[in-house]
Amino acid sequence: MQLQDATSGVNYSMNEQNEDESSNSQRDSSSFWLAMKTARSMAEVRSVLHCFDVSEEEFSNRLPSLAKLVQGLPDESAPPT
Repeated sequence: MQLQDATSGVNYSMNEQNEDESSNSQRDSSSFWLAMKTARSMAEVRSVLHCFDVSEEEFSNRLPSLAKLVQGLPDESAPPT
């Protein structure tokens, strides 16, 4: 999967891939970014990392601006309203 840090415009390749998978990678990258930006808790962040098979360390190293954004989230999800 490739992730792109929007602040730097740099693509980060998480796994080797061929050109046939390029559009899927871009879609996955967008899905990952959106899921992280809309996460409301660290539990959700960990769930997204697990779904995309990305370690917390890899996430922090490759997308530091996004990692910084989510680090202040509460540890558990908010109670339903």
